[in-house]
Amino acid sequence: MQAHGVRVFVKRAGVQLHRLIPSGQNRFSTASSASPESETGAHHKQRERELILSVLSTVPSPREARKFLNSVSGNETMRSQREFEERQARLATEEPTMRTPGQLVPGEILHSERAAEARETEAVPRRLTASVFIDGLESPGACERTGKLLAQIQRIGVSPVVLLANNGSADATCGGYRSIIRQVHQLADAVEREGGKARPINEGVFFNNPYDRTDLTVDPELIGAAIAQGHTPIISPLMADAELQVKVLKPRVAAAAVARALAQSTSTQHAMAGSGGAFSLLVARLILLGGADGLTGEGNVFHRFVNLEEDYAEVAAACAQPDVLELMRTCLAILPPTAAGIVASVDSDPSLVLKGLISERPVATQQRARRNQGVAQQGQAVRRAGIPSYRPLPSYPFVDIGVRDVAKTADVVEAPTQFTLLRHGFQIQRHKKLDTCNVPRLRSLLESSFKRTLDAGQYFERLRQLQGAGGVEIIVAGDYQGAVIVTHEAVAGAESLPYLDKFAVLPSAQGTGMADILWAQLRRTCPSCMWRSRNDNGVNKWYFDRSSGHVRAPAQPGATQWVFFWYQSSVPGQRTLTVDEIQSGIAVSQKIAPSFV
Repeated sequence: MQAHGVRVFVKRAGVQLHRLIPSGQNRFSTASSASPESETGAHHKQRERELILSVLSTVPSPREARKFLNSVSGNETMRSQREFEERQARLATEEPTMRTPGQLVPGEILHSERAAEARETEAVPRRLTASVFIDGLESPGACERTGKLLAQIQRIGVSPVVLLANNGSADATCGGYRSIIRQVHQLADAVEREGGKARPINEGVFFNNPYDRTDLTVDPELIGAAIAQGHTPIISPLMADAELQVKVLKPRVAAAAVARALAQSTSTQHAMAGSGGAFSLLVARLILLGGADGLTGEGNVFHRFVNLEEDYAEVAAACAQPDVLELMRTCLAILPPTAAGIVASVDSDPSLVLKGLISERPVATQQRARRNQGVAQQGQAVRRAGIPSYRPLPSYPFVDIGVRDVAKTADVVEAPTQFTLLRHGFQIQRHKKLDTCNVPRLRSLLESSFKRTLDAGQYFERLRQLQGAGGVEIIVAGDYQGAVIVTHEAVAGAESLPYLDKFAVLPSAQGTGMADILWAQLRRTCPSCMWRSRNDNGVNKWYFDRSSGHVRAPAQPGATQWVFFWYQSSVPGQRTLTVDEIQSGIAVSQKIAPSFV
């Protein structure tokens, strides 16, 4: 699947990629690289090769590639964010009693006057931006690796805004002040050595509101001016108070103030201060580089994906990095809903963070030895039965990259390279009966997602019948912005089979991580599951990446051509589907009548 993804990316986005990563200046990038004459030709070529390989190794889907390239081109705004803003403008005009907490999303809420202005005013070009929060550069080589990462982010057309935190090693003394200034300039020099452009900003960014001394404010003009000149602003956490006494700001306070300033610069009608009227921001990522390679819980359990709206209390109860979790939660609540957070180690390879920036998926580049012997034996049995099978993947949204030959690495245990992806997310509702759902809104969601007319009478009658038989699981995210419907189908000689009947995401919720959130909830509810998809369904690539196996139904003249998928649990003790159950499930799902007319 990796090679297929690279071929698709190169085929569909190769020309744009060539323009996006040129040897000289390009009209998409926020900064031009240093002249090749100022460095050795071999070093310049090596740096170009590393960047191209890092971009291609992300293996984005065609949708992810199109979205990223459109975002950095400056010709389009992100559709999902714009639709969210328009939806929030409509909600702002309704009576408070008509709204529920699930309808509210983070980010800027446009009032009716601004929404009207948005329709009448030509949009300001958007500059794709990543807010980078660095918590410590003390480890050997951390400064050089981070400088390389920031230079590569620049080169792919994203404008990083960097805040260097005080991780406790620097105090408010003269020595602490010099330590912070030194780190800011060392990082700027590292970016320049890697062909990027950086601008240290040591003072003048933070100040107190003169009417409220407890309210920390950020002047975005210095940040906007640096971005407009193609520089990466590297901000120190220093502020001079009214008595001109220098203070070292706490990480959470400084990061929240910067996030607020960036969020206030995302208007599609008003350019960012300091940009000369040239652009506003489109904040795509909040990246935190610190001492840990992500968030861990009790028993050193690693959290690779966190839906803050639903999972925060559970994760926070046993999180080994509570300050990091709280900082990300605070900042993501301020930023637009399309922004995602990445928590990675400052010692991570730069290509790993680029994967999270481009592909929007958590990535585990973890070398694995032999998989569970039972899973391997079951895979062999499936192949003997004539059903094609792929190696089981970890629970989505995670993918393996670069798994080596098992025979050569059976005795080799390498440290995992990973990160945690966070989304502000949505609240989750679970229903086992249609009577507790808002059926009209569920129908509207299904029809909007599939862009077809639902045979509502027949479909909902089938669900009601199954309520009293095998059972029905309906998972709703947010205010009916996404839903998963699972039915438990009767299978001869076995317990009921979990069948993914519908997976729907509202078009306006695309880009917010909704699919990731729903898939994670599905895997929690049903450790193993089957489903079918039309042979020409454009979502099949997404299904191939997340399934343990699939089989195509034999072609029948005039009949719908189906692809049948299944995924298996790799957790000991959880149910896995046998070969007979998979074959019976295919036979049962073939008989289910189509839901749309």
